[in-house]
Amino acid sequence: MKKYRTLLLASLMALPGVSMAEDTNNEVEERYTRSGDAMASAEHFGWSGSVGLGAVVTSGNSDTSNLSADAIAKLDQETWRHKFEAAATLAENDSNKTAERYLLGYKLDYKLDARSYLFTALRAEFDKFSGYDEQLSATVGYGYRVIHTAADTLDLEIGVGMRQNKFDNGDTESENIGRAALDYIHRFSETAEFRQGLLVLGGEDNTSIDSVTAIRANLVSSIALEAALKIKHNTEPVGNKEETDSITSISLVYGF
Repeated sequence: MKKYRTLLLASLMALPGVSMAEDTNNEVEERYTRSGDAMASAEHFGWSGSVGLGAVVTSGNSDTSNLSADAIAKLDQETWRHKFEAAATLAENDSNKTAERYLLGYKLDYKLDARSYLFTALRAEFDKFSGYDEQLSATVGYGYRVIHTAADTLDLEIGVGMRQNKFDNGDTESENIGRAALDYIHRFSETAEFRQGLLVLGGEDNTSIDSVTAIRANLVSSIALEAALKIKHNTEPVGNKEETDSITSISLVYGF
């Protein structure tokens, strides 16, 4: 097959007005305009993910240090899709800790077809400065891949579940919650991309909104530089805590 394709390309290049550049442009255009079903059938299954680490340290009139780390691993199979994630944020100012946040998550998707899927998601958050010692949630629902091209991917999800809150005074509560999520990726090229993630967990007493906006560009091989803005918003914060926390980070990321 390769032999015949080579002969065909050589013949086309010999024709007036036809060049390899035109052929390449057509292939690129087709790649970016293929349907979602065609893209899904061409997907490669297996493991993928990234590990990122960012740090800022200042000294002088005030000594501050900020450390952020996160890891994501995905296993894509013909019927199932697994996603594991972990993240940590630590900050100190003049030896006084000002932030300590940890996140663990797992999501399992069951593919109904090329675009639709059912999911179950588990999430554990530990934030020493939010008024909550821990927040544990389990949700199930339906997801749909609205956009699926080589340049853009957009997933929308909706679901329901339960959340258990443990406050810093030792009290606990359980509540029913609704879940809505958005995950959008735009690929500028094979080495640069923009990502917007949004997760809303709405309960009777409080609705939490997590937003992650990030731009990533490869530096060399599998190493990339990422700039990210992470926002955490609670509609009814505990005590006199602020409604919104934001973290801006610059990280080195290893992708696999």
